[in-house]
Amino acid sequence: MSPRSDAESDSIEAADGAAGNDATEPLLALTGLEAGYETGQVLFGIDLEVMPGERVSLLGRNGVGKTTTMRSIIGTEVPNDKAGSIEFKGEDIVGLPAYKISAKGISFVPEDRRCFPQLTVAENIRVAINHARNPKPLETVFESFPELAEMRDKRAVNMSGGEQQMLAIARALAANPELMLLDEPSEGLAPYIVRRIEDIIADINEQEGITVLFVEQNAAMAMAVADRHYIIDEGQTVAEVTTEELREDDELRQTYLGV
Repeated sequence: MSPRSDAESDSIEAADGAAGNDATEPLLALTGLEAGYETGQVLFGIDLEVMPGERVSLLGRNGVGKTTTMRSIIGTEVPNDKAGSIEFKGEDIVGLPAYKISAKGISFVPEDRRCFPQLTVAENIRVAINHARNPKPLETVFESFPELAEMRDKRAVNMSGGEQQMLAIARALAANPELMLLDEPSEGLAPYIVRRIEDIIADINEQEGITVLFVEQNAAMAMAVADRHYIIDEGQTVAEVTTEELREDDELRQTYLGV
């Protein structure tokens, strides 16, 4: 029997992964997650599940561990000293480097967007395409972002905050993920841009079939987009609620979100 090529092995691995992704099982599951930095521990027990096709938010005040949770999932070098598990499609991914986690089907849109300032819109998206295992074509990405298509030759340094946020999401979409993580997608944006970001996230979920987990402090935005919400306080998951429950529970919102 002749040895398989790398392309054949990758194709078989992807097919096996798809076959094992039972819609009745969580796509992402965090159990007892603990993590921290050299300055101290931040997470003391994060538990959450995201089912395939869901839109879920992670809510809480500043400094409670939301961003640290996202960084732990995506496998950045910090935070470290993790305990507990992070399972993606049933596989524990704790300790894997970020590039391997990304290759498994997770894209991340960081709070600071991290667009390459001197590259054009098209060049920024091509960076993601060139590093993805099974990327979307550039023109397919532009179909979801007509605003960006019109400024494809504009450098990121000359874009507004809202335009850069769209570019960061488009770059994540170009990797053709199963799960997209977004850290504070509405941060610093004007209300009309926030509404556009809400629509983009909904479209990515509904039209592309991509599961979404996002961090927010803007409870109104989170309730407009997500069906379920996990609330974090002092590095722990303290509540899991539906949008209806969150909207009706004034005490919960005031205690943990200050709204």
